[in-house]
Amino acid sequence: MAAPDTSASIETKSISKGGGISTFRSSIVATEAAKGSAASVSCQSLMLDDLSRSDTIPAMDIRCKHVDIGHEATIGRIGDDKVFYLMSRGVSEEEARTMIVNGFADPVSKELPLEYAVEMNNLIKLEMEGAIG
Repeated sequence: MAAPDTSASIETKSISKGGGISTFRSSIVATEAAKGSAASVSCQSLMLDDLSRSDTIPAMDIRCKHVDIGHEATIGRIGDDKVFYLMSRGVSEEEARTMIVNGFADPVSKELPLEYAVEMNNLIKLEMEGAIG
């Protein structure tokens, strides 16, 4: 950031399964010229098994006292309580897990052109088939 009274928002999401590893590296530099500016970094990761892993590595170089810079990370797995709730409403375990993953990915899907969003949702459904465990 090198201009006064500006803002930036960086949001990332990942879904890992089968031992997948996601690493978020973010870097924000706020120079002295960034007085009154704000920036936030948000990293969200959903792991579908015990083999997968997610790391977040923020780097913040703040050279101005009058800026608001923040970082947050949310890393987790699909909660058994959420799956149980959906199953108690008549949804199969596989469908429940797929619904939860789709809900996690929905904000990304909404930003894509329709044909890409449909393909992303189909890919999630395909990848979730038989992923109970």
